[in-house]
Amino acid sequence: MKFILYSAFLLLLAPCNSLKNTAKAQTPDAGKNLKTVSFILQKTACFGKCPVYTLTITGENNTALLKGDMNIDKIGNYKKTISDEELTTLVNAFDKNHFFDLLDEYNKPQVMDVPSIYITYSIDGKTKKIKDRWQAPNELKDLEKLLEAIALSTDGWEKTE
Repeated sequence: MKFILYSAFLLLLAPCNSLKNTAKAQTPDAGKNLKTVSFILQKTACFGKCPVYTLTITGENNTALLKGDMNIDKIGNYKKTISDEELTTLVNAFDKNHFFDLLDEYNKPQVMDVPSIYITYSIDGKTKKIKDRWQAPNELKDLEKLLEAIALSTDGWEKTE
């Protein structure tokens, strides 16, 4: 009887421990130092009206810098604060999409009027840059959209010069 009660008690505790482990895996830096994180999204020109800009996000000082060149609402230099939560969301997305396992380049040289998109991701001394010009996988496209949403958002940007 004692064995049954003890077993039932342990079974009740097991889910609590697994929840703690799950919560720990989703902590802000997941064992990584957010101060070492940086992201760069660069979009180049095409023959049409493609937006041309560079977005740089750094965890060292929790800032996003946007340099809008053309075909974007924010022309010039802009700055905004990025929270640790936003950095964590980005880090988790890049980890989930296995950024460091993707190819360095997705390109089809015969296609003329296609802008290039460059994404650079650095964390804990490890850096990778990917060029997307043609038929990148959905994992990379999702990361591009995530960074693009920050660049094109209207919240918090202040013009700098």
